[in-house]
Amino acid sequence: MPSRIPVRIDDKDFPSINKARLFYREILHRNQPGQTVADSDQQEMKRLITSAQRALSPDSSVSKIRVVQGKYGRHCFAFQDQDNTQHAISILRSIKQCIMGGENQPPSIKH
Repeated sequence: MPSRIPVRIDDKDFPSINKARLFYREILHRNQPGQTVADSDQQEMKRLITSAQRALSPDSSVSKIRVVQGKYGRHCFAFQDQDNTQHAISILRSIKQCIMGGENQPPSIKH
């Protein structure tokens, strides 16, 4: 049986990647394509985005997050940046960037 890999997204801990994935997929399935995600869910998604993409500066504004139809007809989250460029959000890729390293710290990014 594979070991569980804990994930920390902002101040929320998940016991495994799968539990975090299920949490965010539940948000995804509560909304239809084209809909803006509800305010409480917006906060959860913004936490995921900023935790996964530490390169975003604090004053970078992520506008409203929407559900869109992505590749292969699947639904996904997307946001527009300040240049009105739409960015799709991969739930699993974002979660994997939040895997907790030793002593409950995110792993360092190696270049």
